[in-house]
Amino acid sequence: MLINGYQVIDRNNRPGVLDRVGLRTFFNNDGALQDPYSISSVSVFWLTDNTSPSTVLGSDGLLNTSTASSVIKMNFGTVQNVSAYTPGATASGIYKLGTGKYAVVLDGTVSLSGNYNGNTIANTASGAGSYIDLWTVKWLANSPWEIFINEFSLNDDTLFVTTEPLLLTTSHRLTPKRVKMGSKIDLKVQTEVQVSNKNITPEIKNIFKDSVITSAQMMITKLNEGDTDLPSVVVVSSYSDTTNYVDVTSDNTILLNFDTNILYTHPRLVDGTLGPITGTYIVHVKYTILNQTIVSERLVFLIN
Repeated sequence: MLINGYQVIDRNNRPGVLDRVGLRTFFNNDGALQDPYSISSVSVFWLTDNTSPSTVLGSDGLLNTSTASSVIKMNFGTVQNVSAYTPGATASGIYKLGTGKYAVVLDGTVSLSGNYNGNTIANTASGAGSYIDLWTVKWLANSPWEIFINEFSLNDDTLFVTTEPLLLTTSHRLTPKRVKMGSKIDLKVQTEVQVSNKNITPEIKNIFKDSVITSAQMMITKLNEGDTDLPSVVVVSSYSDTTNYVDVTSDNTILLNFDTNILYTHPRLVDGTLGPITGTYIVHVKYTILNQTIVSERLVFLIN
Protein backbone atom coordinates (compact mmCIF):
# COMPACT_ATOMS: atom_id res chain seq x y z
CA MET A 1 0.00 0.00 0.00
CA LEU A 2 0.99 3.65 -0.35
CA ILE A 3 1.32 6.19 2.47
CA ASN A 4 1.81 9.67 1.08
CA GLY A 5 3.01 8.08 -2.15
CA TYR A 6 5.61 5.86 -0.45
CA GLN A 7 5.31 2.08 -0.72
CA VAL A 8 4.94 0.29 2.61
CA ILE A 9 4.10 -3.32 3.44
CA ASP A 10 0.78 -3.79 5.21
CA ARG A 11 0.81 -5.80 8.45
CA ASN A 12 -1.21 -8.53 6.67
CA ASN A 13 1.16 -8.75 3.71
CA ARG A 14 3.79 -10.94 5.42
CA PRO A 15 6.26 -8.12 6.17
CA GLY A 16 9.89 -8.97 6.78
CA VAL A 17 12.10 -7.67 9.56
CA LEU A 18 13.85 -5.27 7.17
CA ASP A 19 10.69 -3.95 5.51
CA ARG A 20 8.89 -0.63 5.85
CA VAL A 21 5.78 -1.91 7.64
CA GLY A 22 2.49 -0.01 7.75
CA LEU A 23 0.54 -0.69 10.95
CA ARG A 24 -2.97 0.57 10.24
CA THR A 25 -5.90 0.79 12.63
CA PHE A 26 -9.52 1.55 11.74
CA PHE A 27 -11.64 3.19 14.44
CA ASN A 28 -15.33 2.31 14.18
CA ASN A 29 -18.36 3.58 16.07
CA ASP A 30 -21.49 1.47 15.50
CA GLY A 31 -20.10 0.29 12.16
CA ALA A 32 -19.09 3.73 10.88
CA LEU A 33 -15.53 5.04 10.77
CA GLN A 34 -14.99 7.78 13.35
CA ASP A 35 -12.01 9.79 14.57
CA PRO A 36 -11.22 9.39 18.26
CA TYR A 37 -10.83 12.60 20.27
CA SER A 38 -7.13 11.92 20.82
CA ILE A 39 -4.44 9.28 20.23
CA SER A 40 -1.66 9.61 22.77
CA SER A 41 0.77 7.02 21.44
CA VAL A 42 1.30 3.75 19.61
CA SER A 43 3.70 1.40 21.36
CA VAL A 44 5.26 -1.80 20.01
CA PHE A 45 6.16 -4.80 22.19
CA TRP A 46 6.80 -8.49 21.80
CA LEU A 47 3.50 -10.38 22.02
CA THR A 48 4.90 -12.46 24.89
CA ASP A 49 5.49 -9.33 26.98
CA ASN A 50 1.72 -9.06 27.43
CA THR A 51 1.20 -12.59 28.71
CA SER A 52 0.64 -13.11 32.41
CA PRO A 53 2.24 -11.56 34.36
CA SER A 54 2.24 -8.65 31.89
CA THR A 55 5.16 -6.23 31.85
CA VAL A 56 3.18 -3.97 29.52
CA LEU A 57 -0.15 -3.17 31.21
CA GLY A 58 -0.83 -2.05 34.74
CA SER A 59 -3.83 -2.87 36.91
CA ASP A 60 -5.67 0.12 35.42
CA GLY A 61 -5.46 -1.39 31.93
CA LEU A 62 -3.08 1.31 30.67
CA LEU A 63 0.65 1.20 29.94
CA ASN A 64 2.71 0.43 33.03
CA THR A 65 5.44 3.00 32.46
CA SER A 66 7.64 1.59 35.23
CA THR A 67 8.03 -1.81 33.56
CA ALA A 68 7.05 -1.21 29.93
CA SER A 69 10.01 1.11 29.43
CA SER A 70 12.37 -1.83 29.79
CA VAL A 71 10.74 -3.94 27.07
CA ILE A 72 9.32 -1.41 24.60
CA LYS A 73 10.54 -1.94 21.05
CA MET A 74 9.32 1.31 19.46
CA ASN A 75 7.01 4.19 20.28
CA PHE A 76 5.11 6.54 17.99
CA GLY A 77 3.49 9.82 19.01
CA THR A 78 1.92 13.03 17.66
CA VAL A 79 -0.95 12.67 15.22
CA GLN A 80 -0.15 14.25 11.86
CA ASN A 81 -1.76 14.49 8.46
CA VAL A 82 -0.58 11.75 6.10
CA SER A 83 1.06 14.42 3.92
CA ALA A 84 3.66 14.86 6.68
CA TYR A 85 5.03 11.34 6.22
CA THR A 86 8.45 11.05 4.66
CA PRO A 87 10.54 7.90 5.30
CA GLY A 88 13.45 8.58 7.62
CA ALA A 89 15.03 7.94 11.00
CA THR A 90 12.66 10.33 12.80
CA ALA A 91 9.40 9.43 11.03
CA SER A 92 7.72 8.40 14.27
CA GLY A 93 4.38 10.16 13.86
CA ILE A 94 0.87 8.73 13.86
CA TYR A 95 -0.46 9.53 10.41
CA LYS A 96 -4.12 10.17 9.67
CA LEU A 97 -5.06 8.47 6.39
CA GLY A 98 -8.73 9.49 6.47
CA THR A 99 -11.72 9.56 8.79
CA GLY A 100 -11.12 6.87 11.41
CA LYS A 101 -8.05 5.55 9.57
CA TYR A 102 -4.59 5.92 11.11
CA ALA A 103 -1.19 4.31 10.60
CA VAL A 104 2.33 4.25 11.91
CA VAL A 105 5.30 3.04 9.88
CA LEU A 106 7.69 0.60 11.53
CA ASP A 107 10.59 1.17 9.21
CA GLY A 108 13.26 -1.52 9.29
CA THR A 109 15.18 0.12 6.44
CA VAL A 110 16.53 2.97 8.61
CA SER A 111 17.71 3.52 12.17
CA LEU A 112 14.24 4.60 13.28
CA SER A 113 13.71 6.15 16.69
CA GLY A 114 10.86 7.69 18.67
CA ASN A 115 10.14 9.10 22.11
CA TYR A 116 8.71 7.26 25.10
CA ASN A 117 8.11 8.80 28.50
CA GLY A 118 10.58 11.57 27.73
CA ASN A 119 13.32 9.25 26.49
CA THR A 120 14.54 8.53 22.97
CA ILE A 121 13.71 4.96 21.98
CA ALA A 122 15.50 3.28 19.09
CA ASN A 123 13.48 0.76 17.11
CA THR A 124 14.53 -2.71 18.25
CA ALA A 125 11.68 -4.63 16.61
CA SER A 126 14.27 -6.31 14.43
CA GLY A 127 13.69 -9.99 15.08
CA ALA A 128 11.25 -12.37 13.42
CA GLY A 129 8.25 -13.17 15.56
CA SER A 130 4.90 -11.95 16.88
CA TYR A 131 4.42 -8.39 18.13
CA ILE A 132 1.63 -6.21 19.47
CA ASP A 133 0.96 -2.55 18.77
CA LEU A 134 -0.89 -0.78 21.59
CA TRP A 135 -2.91 2.33 20.73
CA THR A 136 -3.61 4.61 23.70
CA VAL A 137 -6.83 6.39 22.78
CA LYS A 138 -9.40 8.77 24.22
CA TRP A 139 -12.69 8.47 22.32
CA LEU A 140 -14.34 11.62 23.67
CA ALA A 141 -13.04 14.72 25.43
CA ASN A 142 -14.47 13.62 28.77
CA SER A 143 -13.87 9.89 28.41
CA PRO A 144 -10.99 7.98 30.03
CA TRP A 145 -7.90 6.80 28.18
CA GLU A 146 -8.07 3.20 27.00
CA ILE A 147 -5.83 0.72 25.20
CA PHE A 148 -6.55 -1.07 21.93
CA ILE A 149 -4.22 -3.97 21.13
CA ASN A 150 -3.46 -5.30 17.64
CA GLU A 151 -1.10 -8.05 16.56
CA PHE A 152 1.34 -8.42 13.70
CA SER A 153 4.30 -10.59 12.77
CA LEU A 154 7.66 -9.89 11.23
CA ASN A 155 8.90 -12.75 9.10
CA ASP A 156 12.20 -14.14 7.95
CA ASP A 157 10.68 -16.85 5.72
CA THR A 158 10.07 -14.26 3.00
CA LEU A 159 13.62 -15.15 1.98
CA PHE A 160 13.79 -18.63 0.46
CA VAL A 161 15.55 -20.50 -2.30
CA THR A 162 14.20 -22.83 -4.96
CA THR A 163 15.92 -25.02 -7.53
CA GLU A 164 13.57 -24.00 -10.35
CA PRO A 165 11.38 -21.05 -11.32
CA LEU A 166 8.08 -20.84 -9.46
CA LEU A 167 5.05 -21.67 -11.59
CA LEU A 168 2.28 -19.41 -10.32
CA THR A 169 -1.34 -19.52 -11.42
CA THR A 170 -4.02 -17.06 -10.32
CA SER A 171 -7.80 -16.95 -10.45
CA HIS A 172 -10.23 -14.17 -9.57
CA ARG A 173 -13.83 -13.79 -8.42
CA LEU A 174 -15.71 -10.50 -8.16
CA THR A 175 -18.47 -9.66 -5.67
CA PRO A 176 -21.04 -8.20 -5.76
CA LYS A 177 -22.35 -9.01 -9.22
CA ARG A 178 -25.29 -6.59 -9.06
CA VAL A 179 -25.20 -3.07 -7.63
CA LYS A 180 -28.12 -0.68 -7.15
CA MET A 181 -27.51 2.82 -8.46
CA GLY A 182 -26.95 5.15 -5.53
CA SER A 183 -25.03 2.50 -3.56
CA LYS A 184 -21.58 2.95 -2.09
CA ILE A 185 -20.07 -0.51 -1.85
CA ASP A 186 -16.79 -2.41 -1.70
CA LEU A 187 -15.92 -4.10 -4.97
CA LYS A 188 -14.11 -7.25 -3.81
CA VAL A 189 -11.91 -9.40 -6.03
CA GLN A 190 -10.99 -12.64 -4.28
CA THR A 191 -7.66 -13.83 -5.65
CA GLU A 192 -6.36 -17.38 -5.44
CA VAL A 193 -2.63 -17.89 -5.92
CA GLN A 194 -1.31 -21.41 -6.45
CA VAL A 195 2.18 -22.78 -6.91
CA SER A 196 1.99 -25.70 -9.33
CA ASN A 197 5.61 -26.93 -9.11
CA LYS A 198 5.69 -30.52 -7.90
CA ASN A 199 9.12 -30.12 -6.34
CA ILE A 200 8.32 -27.06 -4.18
CA THR A 201 7.85 -27.82 -0.50
CA PRO A 202 4.48 -27.28 1.21
CA GLU A 203 6.11 -24.67 3.47
CA ILE A 204 6.88 -22.44 0.49
CA LYS A 205 3.49 -23.10 -1.11
CA ASN A 206 1.77 -22.06 2.12
CA ILE A 207 3.42 -18.64 1.94
CA PHE A 208 1.29 -17.84 -1.10
CA LYS A 209 -1.93 -18.59 0.78
CA ASP A 210 -1.31 -15.44 2.79
CA SER A 211 -1.26 -12.01 1.22
CA VAL A 212 1.55 -11.90 -1.35
CA ILE A 213 0.06 -9.25 -3.64
CA THR A 214 1.76 -5.88 -3.97
CA SER A 215 1.07 -2.72 -5.98
CA ALA A 216 -2.59 -3.61 -6.48
CA GLN A 217 -4.74 -1.44 -8.75
CA MET A 218 -8.26 -1.68 -10.16
CA MET A 219 -9.73 -0.39 -13.40
CA ILE A 220 -13.49 0.06 -13.95
CA THR A 221 -14.92 0.40 -17.45
CA LYS A 222 -18.45 0.52 -18.85
CA LEU A 223 -19.68 -1.42 -21.86
CA ASN A 224 -22.02 0.23 -24.33
CA GLU A 225 -23.66 -2.77 -25.92
CA GLY A 226 -25.68 -2.43 -29.08
CA ASP A 227 -25.29 1.35 -29.46
CA THR A 228 -23.06 2.07 -32.44
CA ASP A 229 -23.12 5.82 -31.75
CA LEU A 230 -21.18 5.40 -28.50
CA PRO A 231 -17.70 4.04 -27.75
CA SER A 232 -17.94 0.34 -27.01
CA VAL A 233 -15.78 0.67 -23.85
CA VAL A 234 -15.52 3.78 -21.64
CA VAL A 235 -13.04 4.11 -18.77
CA VAL A 236 -14.76 5.12 -15.52
CA SER A 237 -11.71 4.77 -13.22
CA SER A 238 -8.25 3.98 -14.55
CA TYR A 239 -5.52 2.04 -12.78
CA SER A 240 -3.75 5.28 -11.85
CA ASP A 241 -7.01 6.70 -10.44
CA THR A 242 -7.30 3.87 -7.90
CA THR A 243 -3.67 3.43 -6.84
CA ASN A 244 -4.12 5.22 -3.51
CA TYR A 245 -7.51 3.69 -2.70
CA VAL A 246 -7.16 -0.05 -3.30
CA ASP A 247 -6.66 -2.32 -0.30
CA VAL A 248 -5.46 -5.94 -0.06
CA THR A 249 -6.62 -8.15 2.81
CA SER A 250 -4.71 -10.97 4.47
CA ASP A 251 -6.28 -13.57 2.16
CA ASN A 252 -5.32 -11.81 -1.11
CA THR A 253 -8.70 -10.11 -1.59
CA ILE A 254 -8.37 -6.84 -3.52
CA LEU A 255 -11.02 -4.27 -2.68
CA LEU A 256 -12.04 -0.77 -3.70
CA ASN A 257 -14.78 1.32 -2.13
CA PHE A 258 -16.90 2.45 -5.10
CA ASP A 259 -19.49 5.20 -4.85
CA THR A 260 -21.89 4.89 -7.77
CA ASN A 261 -23.05 8.49 -7.21
CA ILE A 262 -19.86 9.75 -8.89
CA LEU A 263 -21.39 8.59 -12.17
CA TYR A 264 -23.99 11.38 -12.04
CA THR A 265 -21.24 13.98 -12.57
CA HIS A 266 -18.67 11.85 -14.37
CA PRO A 267 -16.92 13.69 -17.25
CA ARG A 268 -17.82 10.87 -19.65
CA LEU A 269 -21.51 11.31 -18.79
CA VAL A 270 -21.21 15.07 -19.32
CA ASP A 271 -19.61 14.64 -22.74
CA GLY A 272 -22.16 12.01 -23.74
CA THR A 273 -19.80 9.05 -24.24
CA LEU A 274 -20.79 7.09 -21.12
CA GLY A 275 -24.31 6.38 -22.32
CA PRO A 276 -26.94 5.32 -19.77
CA ILE A 277 -25.59 5.19 -16.22
CA THR A 278 -27.12 1.79 -15.63
CA GLY A 279 -25.73 -1.17 -17.51
CA THR A 280 -22.75 -3.50 -17.67
CA TYR A 281 -19.47 -2.59 -16.01
CA ILE A 282 -16.15 -4.40 -16.10
CA VAL A 283 -13.45 -4.68 -13.44
CA HIS A 284 -9.82 -5.57 -14.14
CA VAL A 285 -7.30 -5.85 -11.32
CA LYS A 286 -3.57 -5.42 -11.83
CA TYR A 287 -0.93 -6.36 -9.27
CA THR A 288 2.54 -7.72 -8.72
CA ILE A 289 3.62 -11.12 -7.38
CA LEU A 290 7.37 -11.71 -7.27
CA ASN A 291 8.66 -10.70 -10.72
CA GLN A 292 5.29 -10.94 -12.45
CA THR A 293 2.68 -8.29 -13.18
CA ILE A 294 -0.74 -9.91 -13.33
CA VAL A 295 -3.75 -8.42 -15.13
CA SER A 296 -7.00 -10.25 -14.46
CA GLU A 297 -9.62 -11.39 -16.91
CA ARG A 298 -12.80 -9.33 -17.33
CA LEU A 299 -14.93 -9.40 -14.18
CA VAL A 300 -18.50 -8.27 -14.82
CA PHE A 301 -21.00 -6.48 -12.60
CA LEU A 302 -24.29 -4.75 -13.37
CA ILE A 303 -25.56 -1.39 -12.12
CA ASN A 304 -29.35 -1.12 -12.16
